[in-house]
Formats: sequence, structure tokens, C-alpha cells
Amino acid sequence: MRHRSKSIAQLWRCSLLASALLALSSQAQADGGLVELHQVVGQFAITVFTAPVPLRAGPVDISVLVQDRASGQPVLDGEVVVQLQREGGITLIEQATREAAQNKLLYSALMTLPEAGRWQLAVKIKREKETASVLGQVSAAAPRLFLLSYWRSLSLPPLVTALFVLSQCLKRRAARRHRKSI
Repeated sequence: MRHRSKSIAQLWRCSLLASALLALSSQAQADGGLVELHQVVGQFAITVFTAPVPLRAGPVDISVLVQDRASGQPVLDGEVVVQLQREGGITLIEQATREAAQNKLLYSALMTLPEAGRWQLAVKIKREKETASVLGQVSAAAPRLFLLSYWRSLSLPPLVTALFVLSQCLKRRAARRHRKSI
């Protein structure tokens, strides 16, 4: 009997920890995401990633991996500028830096897309006297509703409360059974 209540308590702790990790993982920001563009231009091999996946209006992370074409080694001393342009005339320009990136092999620019639709993506790289540019298009979906964006985090407090109440009920039941057996 006592062994059973200990195993239930241990199960409760494990499920609480798993729920907390799940909620926190939804908030983690990571570089990379979906490969939107990969081109070899001049001395560079350039790969552009976008996050979130799928790309949505609102805050976005544009990460750029710049590699030396000959060796495949990442270029860590370049200057990278990301430009997004909408047909309606909206232009966003941001310097992508390694400091803004979680993965220090990438250059990252955090931007805010004001609206959904197709955007022209231009990335310009400069390293010493070498320069390169790549062009492409990305599509951004409409932004998610607030509650849908944060449902994991918002569901954590009621889940923890319910697990605590369940734990207390099981403890009381075990205590009553123990008193009856004495």
C-alpha cells in the first residue's frame, strides 16, 4: 500500500517535470528553421533559414549561414544585411549579426513582418573586398491568434493545479486506508 502511494507520487513528479519542460520548449528561440534559399555566389555558399515554421506575419528570425565555397568552412568575419520588401512598398532592412544568433556559426536578424503575403528576400554579404547578394521570395501566413500562440504556456498553471489536487486526494485516500487497517 505504502509502496503504491510512493510510486504514484513519483509518477506525479515526473509528469509535472515533463509538462514544465514541454511548456518551456515552446518558448525556446532557436536559429535556423526552414531553409528558404541556398545559392552559391562568387566565393560564398549562402543558406537562408526562416523561423517560425511556417513563416507568419509578426516577429520572425532570418538566419544566414555563409560558407567559404572552396573549403565549406563557415565565414565568421563577414557583414550580412537582410532586406525584405513587399510589393506595396514596405521595405525592412536589418543587419544580421552573430551576436543575435544562438548558433554562433549563423548570422541572425530578428525582424517583424507587418503583414502576410509574398515578400522579396535579399541578403547581401560583404567580407573584405568580396561581396555577394542572393535574392528569393518568401511567403508569410497570417499571424496566429494570441491564445493559439501561447496555449502551452497558458495551459501549464491549470495543469499543475489539477495535478496537485490529484496528489492531495490520493494522499488523503492512502491515509484513510492506512487508518482503517490499523
